[in-house]
Amino acid sequence: MMAPSDGIVDLLVLGGGTAGIVGAKTAAGFGARTVLVEQERTGGDCLWTGCVPSKTLLSAAAQARSRRLAGGGETDFFAVRERIATAIQCIEPVDTPEALEDAGVEVLSGHVSFTGPGTAVLDGQVLRFRQALIATGGEPSRPGIPGLDPARTVTSETVWDLASLPARLAIVGGGPIACELGQAFARLGADVTMIVRSRILPKETPEAVDIIRASLQADGVTILEKSSISHATSPAEGHRLHLKDGTAVDADTVLLAAGRTPAPPASASNA
Repeated sequence: MMAPSDGIVDLLVLGGGTAGIVGAKTAAGFGARTVLVEQERTGGDCLWTGCVPSKTLLSAAAQARSRRLAGGGETDFFAVRERIATAIQCIEPVDTPEALEDAGVEVLSGHVSFTGPGTAVLDGQVLRFRQALIATGGEPSRPGIPGLDPARTVTSETVWDLASLPARLAIVGGGPIACELGQAFARLGADVTMIVRSRILPKETPEAVDIIRASLQADGVTILEKSSISHATSPAEGHRLHLKDGTAVDADTVLLAAGRTPAPPASASNA
């Protein structure tokens, strides 16, 4: 990837996820000189840890449920992981730097610092721009639970690295990601318990929540609403989450799905 030649960039885009890609391609399509900077890999959450893998997982889980109802055998979790990887590989070429450059977008890699109105530095290289689009996305929140080792938990970004289906999965949170993954893993055969501080899907209408709650429970998901975790302990295997009502939830894997926080954009030194 080559750095832009001397001159002012019409649009500087920070972040190579869905928003950044759409913004950059749209601007370039109108003839604007556009530079997109991504620190890791283009495609963002949607391709790597969000829409594509999660919807593929849901499809595989629905098929697993149908097989089970028809008297079929257990689901091969390795085959599910391979199916997810295949889906990502199929869509990845659309979001590559090469595809962006074919659309007229200059793609750079590195860390950007804003240094003033219309100026930024990319790893020592000065960039001058007319407008900037900050599209650095978000990342999973990690609630502080005393005694719970964050390194031994998974999030919506790392759950795809599980080598085997957990027999017991505890989910901290009750939002869309928690519900989606909870139902999928339950349909695949995991014993799923959701621990929710208020109720599931707090932004949705009670009527919609009732339907989704009933669907989750029909798939075997245990939903502990209005429940809070006081602390956690780590037995020889797995985790034990102690609730404030005196009960406990044992799990082989803990999925933290308690919302998302904005990912740090670029730094600003003299803006």
